[in-house]
Amino acid sequence: MDKTALKKVKALFLDMDGVLWTDKKEIGNLHEIFESIRETGLTVLFGSNNATRTPEEYCEKLAGFGVQVKPEQFFTSGIATIYQLRKDFPGGPKVYVFGSPSLKKLLTENGIEVVEENADVVLASLDREISYEKISRAMIEICEHGAKFYATNTDSTFVTENGWRPGGGVMVNCVETCTGIKPFVIGKPNTVMIDMACQTYGLAPDEIMAVGDRYETDIAGGINYGARTALVLSGYESKDTVPFLDPKPDLICENLAELVKTMKRL
Repeated sequence: MDKTALKKVKALFLDMDGVLWTDKKEIGNLHEIFESIRETGLTVLFGSNNATRTPEEYCEKLAGFGVQVKPEQFFTSGIATIYQLRKDFPGGPKVYVFGSPSLKKLLTENGIEVVEENADVVLASLDREISYEKISRAMIEICEHGAKFYATNTDSTFVTENGWRPGGGVMVNCVETCTGIKPFVIGKPNTVMIDMACQTYGLAPDEIMAVGDRYETDIAGGINYGARTALVLSGYESKDTVPFLDPKPDLICENLAELVKTMKRL
């Protein structure tokens, strides 16, 4: 642990699933944990590959745990997708969404046109109502209409209070398999989200710490960006997988509460 480097950190870039909660169950006492973070003076930002909720919905969920935050603190793969689509399609794209109603709502509310056919972009994400018809439509849009293929993330699984369940990567793989085309992936380990956060809050890469439970996404994304990194073992990774991780994160902690205690001791 390089204490000198860690003392430069001004903000935490928190993943949520597996870090803050497992589905509806909080990991630790989030109210107390966030009060402790406040005492450190660190800015709290959120960056999740999960695009099934809007920032407002995430605020509501955290409020249920006694934590008050604002929508502008969230930089999810859904938010990053809007940023990337505007960048890649200045005139505004028509998007076929193979994903959740919340993702469609987020896009629509931010001026992105969501369509059922004749799309410029097929956007694949976690869809709990996956169907053959949706996969077929995505294939038709890409192969017959020339739509570009984007994905919010390729996470194969996510944790719930009842165990691990299929993630958005399953939907992405379905489309990739039948089209033979790889998507542009917005989520971690891509650095779009963390870069948006740093640009918005005026942070240098070494002033933000990426915190997550998955090495291949949360930690790899932070390393790719030049940020400090902290792996928590409250979700996907465990003590059994740590020896195989290379390069190692700056910190490895049992959970977010332990990480905050470590940061307070610096």
